Amino acid sequence: MKTLEDLIPKLSDKTRDGSIRWMPGPNTQYKTEFGKFRVHVWKWQEPEDETEGISIGLRTGDDNNPFLDVIAFDTYSSRYSRLDDLYSMARRSALQIDLIIEDADAELDKMFPS
Repeated sequence: MKTLEDLIPKLSDKTRDGSIRWMPGPNTQYKTEFGKFRVHVWKWQEPEDETEGISIGLRTGDDNNPFLDVIAFDTYSSRYSRLDDLYSMARRSALQIDLIIEDADAELDKMFPS
């Protein structure tokens, strides 16, 4: 039986190659849509002990529909880094960080030509 965790490598690959684009959500959340599916990734912190982690959730339809599945890994989990990599790529995609860095580089070249 497949789980939401099984989608992480494919989501990472398709985000890395630009096939999947992410959008900003509330707070530290990023989301993408494909077909009838929506995937959200977000960082969190437990108020009791300040444990930090990342979650990923899958839903169909719009954002008012409940998540069908959610998994969470805290920083102590051996699987945390895979979800952290996806979160970082989703953030870069949603905030268009690569484009902003290219623009900043071009601006520096204009200001300080070689």
